[in-house]
Amino acid sequence: MKRHESFSIREGWLSKGLLAVKNNSRVFSMDDATDALGIGTNMVKSLKYWLYATNLIKDEKNSIKITEFGNLILEYDPYMEDEFTWWMIHINLLLNEDDFYVGNLFFNKILSKNFSKEEVFNIVSNVLETKRLEYNDKILVDEINMIIKTYVVDSSTDNPENNFNCPLADLELLNRISKDNYELLKPNYRNLNFLVVYFLILKILDGREYISIDELLKVQNSPSRLLNLDKNLLNDYLDDMRRNDLITINRTAGLNMIYMSKVLSLSDIFSEYFDRR
Repeated sequence: MKRHESFSIREGWLSKGLLAVKNNSRVFSMDDATDALGIGTNMVKSLKYWLYATNLIKDEKNSIKITEFGNLILEYDPYMEDEFTWWMIHINLLLNEDDFYVGNLFFNKILSKNFSKEEVFNIVSNVLETKRLEYNDKILVDEINMIIKTYVVDSSTDNPENNFNCPLADLELLNRISKDNYELLKPNYRNLNFLVVYFLILKILDGREYISIDELLKVQNSPSRLLNLDKNLLNDYLDDMRRNDLITINRTAGLNMIYMSKVLSLSDIFSEYFDRR
């Protein structure tokens, strides 16, 4: 059985799990974990998986520890009510190739705005075969369905009591056109803060001090791939960063190079965003 047990992240799950680990690092190994968390046995397993996959918890010295990212959320937004938190969870989830590899391939390899589930299967399976990675057709279909369930609002659910939409669907990066056909959506400029894009750029740079705008549109895990940004929207966010003295941009002679003026830590990024709020 898959580690997510075929459950996507549900409303309130991650904050509940994170607070539970804060109170008791062994909560997931307790005999009464279902009572402590208020969910069923398979859901407990799923919640544990999603906490790892979103980089909120990690294993350390034979016990579960909350990561720096998890602790910052506990400090600034413990009930995960701010959209900034979910954008950061989205980035951390997709960058976790160990636990969410097919999801990473999905956002990196689906380059057409409109696509079908069959096309996703063919693209992802081709990558796996090229890399000589073993996979099972049925499990791969299930993983693709899980990604869709995670990022697409289920409009067939009319009763709020039965609404199992994942909060990541509220980012509106994917939309269902018909039964098995979907489209990639650009984020709403007002809903995605430039600090999220800045954080992702720092991840891509990995210690380097500069990068070209062209590379940010094409490289793996780039803002254009993981956040569905086109060139115009990316430039809007780069201008935000420039105005906040985080980067300088050299657009002379067609260079289009970005130089880091300031490298904020993850803690600095959270502080910068939430202190302004």
